[in-house]
Amino acid sequence: MTPGPGASDPSRRVTITVPAWFAALADPGIQVVVVLAVLALASFGMFVWGWQGVARTIYVPFQLPWLISASVAGLGLLGFSLGAWSIHLGRRQDAAHRAVTEDVVRAATELADRVARAGTLASGSRQR
Repeated sequence: MTPGPGASDPSRRVTITVPAWFAALADPGIQVVVVLAVLALASFGMFVWGWQGVARTIYVPFQLPWLISASVAGLGLLGFSLGAWSIHLGRRQDAAHRAVTEDVVRAATELADRVARAGTLASGSRQR
């Protein structure tokens, strides 16, 4: 008995279309870049938080904890996120370069193998 139009058929496939930018978020490399960008933006939030704390505190010795905890930590977080971003992009570029180099080496190996096989076939037919 076949299921009616309203019944669910487990073998039936459903296609869902999503925008390209949303589909790109499935790439782990893009996910890392998004996380590092959020960390960089959080460091700017720490700068603002530290600035507001210093601005509302009149007594200078009480301003130092705001400067140290928020601003210096924000600078450290910004340096970390931008450094990690640079390392990540460099490694992705190196991986792409290695993939292209591997393709070139594979093609050259296949070509050399074909030439060697063609040479042995030609020399074998001449000797007879």
